[in-house]
Amino acid sequence: MSTNPHAPGPGKKGRDPLLLNKIAGGILSAGLVAWIVIQAPGILSGKDAAKTRAEVAKNAPATAAAAGGGVPSIDPLIIKADVSKGQQFVAQQCAACHTVDKGGANGVGPNLYGVMNDKMFAKAGYDFSSAVKSKASGVWTYQKMNEWLVDPQKFAPGTRMGYTGIKNDVQRADTIAYLRTLSTDPIPLPKPGQGAAATSAVAMSGPSSGAPAIAPLYASAVAGKGQSFFEQQCSACHTITKGGANGVGPNLYGIVGAPMFAKAGYTFSGAVKKAASGNWTPHKLNEWLYDPMKDVPGTHMAYPGVKNNQVRADLIDYLNTQSASPEKLPTTSASATPAAAATQTASAGLDTGAPTIKPVLASAVIAKGQSFFEQQCSACHSIDKGGANGVGPNLYGVVGAPMFAKAGYSFSSGAKKAAADGKWTPHELNEWLYDPVKAVPGTHMAYPGIKNTQVRADVIAYLNAQSATPETLK
Repeated sequence: MSTNPHAPGPGKKGRDPLLLNKIAGGILSAGLVAWIVIQAPGILSGKDAAKTRAEVAKNAPATAAAAGGGVPSIDPLIIKADVSKGQQFVAQQCAACHTVDKGGANGVGPNLYGVMNDKMFAKAGYDFSSAVKSKASGVWTYQKMNEWLVDPQKFAPGTRMGYTGIKNDVQRADTIAYLRTLSTDPIPLPKPGQGAAATSAVAMSGPSSGAPAIAPLYASAVAGKGQSFFEQQCSACHTITKGGANGVGPNLYGIVGAPMFAKAGYTFSGAVKKAASGNWTPHKLNEWLYDPMKDVPGTHMAYPGVKNNQVRADLIDYLNTQSASPEKLPTTSASATPAAAATQTASAGLDTGAPTIKPVLASAVIAKGQSFFEQQCSACHSIDKGGANGVGPNLYGVVGAPMFAKAGYSFSSGAKKAAADGKWTPHELNEWLYDPVKAVPGTHMAYPGIKNTQVRADVIAYLNAQSATPETLK
């Protein structure tokens, strides 16, 4: 198992790092979150910007009346949407899973050409989950697409789509406006009128990310551990060598002390540029890294954040060393005593509260588990006998194997602490797959977990089958 943004982690009640490691990797890589995990065009923002966002939100007019599901109508914004920005967003966030050309093949997700005004969840040749098919009703209207894209998992609990959604209203409108153009006969634009005030309510809002203070932890921070985390979680999008090229995200050499969201040659999103205020301080980096999407609503960075306080401190310590003139990191904080900080970093929450899968294991379908694995986990995990480790460990024979102990794979310290002497049982896998981050605080696996109980059972049944000696599931 593994503790990557895709690693499992058990404790007394174990969870499988491997599983989620892959799952997370798959998701982050695939494009939801795509990883997932792992994608952030805008990087970092702090409390100063948060104040501005809160003030703007306070003075902004109310949005138009919410349509079904409590999501305000997107129609007023569609009229003023920027199709080119929507196209750019889709290319950055969605192309890993979806094609958009006419006649294009389905991939991890269905081809999106002609999706607007087409039947919901009914693309020819694509196998949709029962969760989304149960929500299908008529065709994709502007509002239905709006409700889906703001939070896929809330729209259809149990969907295989692990993407966290597009929280910025303008960004969502731009995306939907672009999807509208993918047709030989685009549906009519909404008529101007009701809900015009909605355009004023898309300004950035919300408090700071609420990150716990980590100043006392810098004294014990280990730059080497931060480097390891960076290489596993961040290097797919960011370079950090002096003079290194920008990638999906900007080059991060000399980031501590540098102007926020202002790397030469890199195009930052409008959301993060509005949030920029001064330079990147350790405090602002802490706020950003804890929860980028909460810190700067509308950022392209779908990464869920680094919740473990010591890991954030290690990471910031490492970022600080990658500079011609590293700064002296703070070591005290009025809001967190060293003793409290130590408690915050301790591994806890070994029980994720996952609903039991015993009642559904008997009806688990291995083929469905395999399909889910191939879509969500295979980007990070191999599962063939003797297969190589990847972003996450190889998972052949994982059921019954020692937790977080795959030969040749380097697990996070959080996962190794949680492993104890236990083995991966169906119960422990169920706990891990339900919520890896809660199962093993500090795990590198940022995958949000599989909330659908039957799907978890199917995946565990498939994992069990990939073994020379499958167990009898009960």
